[in-house]
Amino acid sequence: MVRINEETERRLQRIAERRRIPPVPDLRFEYSYVRSVAPYVHIEHTPSAEAGADVLDKGKEKADVVEDSSAGEVPARAASYAGEVVRADWGRILWITTRDQVISPLVQGALWGVAGHFLRPLGAVLGTHIRAWWARGATRGKDVPEIEGNGVQWLRNWMGTILSAGVPTASHSLQVR
Repeated sequence: MVRINEETERRLQRIAERRRIPPVPDLRFEYSYVRSVAPYVHIEHTPSAEAGADVLDKGKEKADVVEDSSAGEVPARAASYAGEVVRADWGRILWITTRDQVISPLVQGALWGVAGHFLRPLGAVLGTHIRAWWARGATRGKDVPEIEGNGVQWLRNWMGTILSAGVPTASHSLQVR
């Protein structure tokens, strides 16, 4: 069993602290839609006529908790409301819903469709150039000794620098012939 000295342990702790990832935001549609619609929906609580008499009965306050058969115990302030009046600006809500559910996906799909006509050939050309560079210099035959292509040489040198970075006496590049 290998024991890690305190300095290495502190260094690993600092690295772990630096790499803390922030929480992933909640990008579900409902929350953004509710936030968009919220300014156009107004809820007004209407107090009942007897609620004022219940709370202050001859100068004495009633109990802070009122029994309600449907919700169990409810604070007296919440029980004093007789109902709610909901006002909505339906024109704005309809526009936001149409914009978020119809127009935005339609525009995104159209843009991706048009972009696909340009990106697919560009990706094919780029892939061809990378494959040609990767294999350039590589020879494979019966009479010719195998020589690695540029891509494999680059990959070996890159991995060599990564693996030999922790070893101070080793060479930082590998010679591949």
